[in-house]
Amino acid sequence: MKTTIASIVLGILILFASVVQADNAKQDALHDMHMLMRFLDHGLCTALEGADLQMLGEMGQSEKLDRDSIVYGTIMMKDGKALIKEMLEGKAMTELYKEGNFDKKFMDDLHVLGKKMIEVIEQVEKLHKNALKQASEK
Repeated sequence: MKTTIASIVLGILILFASVVQADNAKQDALHDMHMLMRFLDHGLCTALEGADLQMLGEMGQSEKLDRDSIVYGTIMMKDGKALIKEMLEGKAMTELYKEGNFDKKFMDDLHVLGKKMIEVIEQVEKLHKNALKQASEK
């Protein structure tokens, strides 16, 4: 009786392990895409926080920190934008395409989203294009 139960349990475990193994590639690709999404989000948030720092510096209410706020805000905007571009065009994305285990619609939507994020950042950059000039004058 114990041998029969052990055989059944072992059979179920082997079956489960083979199903999990077969699904692993898709799960890994989905996890990679989720991570890419998190990086895109982080890039956008970084850029917009940088724009906020620029705006605070441009308001000119803290002589000691206004210039630093503008300079660091500008750096954050550039870094956020660069991160988004890296996620859309960089090594990780190239590897995902090479492996081919991704959902094509999800990937297309991810690229559209990333491009729209860059458009938002570029629009904000236009609003603050004179910020660095103003910081140099202080």
